[in-house]
Amino acid sequence: MVTISKKTEYAIMLVSYLFDTKGKYISLTEVCRELALPYRFLGQLAVGLKNGGLLKAREGRGGGYGLAKDWQGVSLYDLIVMLGEDKALVKCLCDGDNCVCSRQAKCKLKKLWARLEGVFREEIKRVKLGEIEV
Repeated sequence: MVTISKKTEYAIMLVSYLFDTKGKYISLTEVCRELALPYRFLGQLAVGLKNGGLLKAREGRGGGYGLAKDWQGVSLYDLIVMLGEDKALVKCLCDGDNCVCSRQAKCKLKKLWARLEGVFREEIKRVKLGEIEV
């Protein structure tokens, strides 16, 4: 079963909450209180999303986080990549030296996994954050 990480789930919850605030800057304390999310974890997510260009931040009184101008066009896949959560469906599909499978020469499933992963990846690239209704 393909799963979406808590990191991705919480990031989508944060984006959805900020959308509902109609462009205001919202403190993470308020977001955590309203959504019952852990502050420290959400703080790390917010920084990553800000660095990725999805969020904007303002310090000081009346500060907090808000959505960047073009957030609605960002795909779910882009969000997952921004969070560093772009992982292979199964270990043998990942890139790099650490992904060599001892059964690779006789494996009959790798092509199937690669096809399924490709379909899933293409589908989540089509889903834009502005289309997600919560």
